[in-house]
Amino acid sequence: MKTLISLQLTLLLFILSCGTNSESEEIMSFIPGTYVRQSEGEFGKSYDTLVISLQNKAANQFKIVRRWRYDRVLDGKPIEPEYKVTETSGVFDASSNTLQQNETLESFTFDTKKKLLFDGPNQFIKIK
Repeated sequence: MKTLISLQLTLLLFILSCGTNSESEEIMSFIPGTYVRQSEGEFGKSYDTLVISLQNKAANQFKIVRRWRYDRVLDGKPIEPEYKVTETSGVFDASSNTLQQNETLESFTFDTKKKLLFDGPNQFIKIK
């Protein structure tokens, strides 16, 4: 009886892990690309672009380049825009289906059907 229960549990775990692997593989193949986000507030507009590329497939490691531009408005008049470029790397965690940045430990999540990337509350649209 104990053998039968342990065999059933092993089979169940195997079946569940098979489903997770296909979802993880789908997300892994979706990740490389360019993602954009735009926001507007009282003091200006910001434009955020993420370019994610595969760096090491065996280690599930990705290169992440973030380009940011902020068009500030002061007293109703636009002033010189601010620019920032950062480059980091991240590792895909198949158990949680997230891409975690190595330096900041922030996690990106993905919606492959809607072609979206989420960085906390921020939503990026995949354009290519």
